Amino acid sequence: MTGLKKMAHLDAQRAAPAWLRRLLETPNFFEPCPDHRAAWRSTRSAGCCNFFCTTCAGRTLCSRCLGDHAGHEIIQIRRSSSHCLVKVEDLDHLLNVSQVQTYIINGEPAVFLDKRNIAGKGKPCATRWEECSRGLHDAGYLFCSLRCKKAIKIFLFTQVSRSKPDNH
Repeated sequence: MTGLKKMAHLDAQRAAPAWLRRLLETPNFFEPCPDHRAAWRSTRSAGCCNFFCTTCAGRTLCSRCLGDHAGHEIIQIRRSSSHCLVKVEDLDHLLNVSQVQTYIINGEPAVFLDKRNIAGKGKPCATRWEECSRGLHDAGYLFCSLRCKKAIKIFLFTQVSRSKPDNH
């Protein structure tokens, strides 16, 4: 087992944040907001549930719901080729996503929420994620998506490491 992989498996004892499970289980991103149905038809994005509140870890939110979550940690879900993703910049203060394969979407690094199906054998890549055989572009990445990383509970929380008092 390589050093990076071994380190990742040693960190597996750390539990993922409670909101992450709820985020990954949410099936209805980009659906009409139940509270703002009229907005769904008025514009392309208003009334579209593409936000998630990590503080409440409840249902999806539309842009009109955000006022009720002022001061909360909100993640905007985006879409690329029918797959949900999040900008790294929106997550990096909540989770360490450095071992998750990033993609450049509209000029910004982003990570996918779920693994994506592979057509055929897939493209030749530096490494393959052992759980789903997804090709990874760089040997420095260990996971193809947030779901694959969560599957073995390997999340390092920057907040935890910053806020833990030193008891030495």
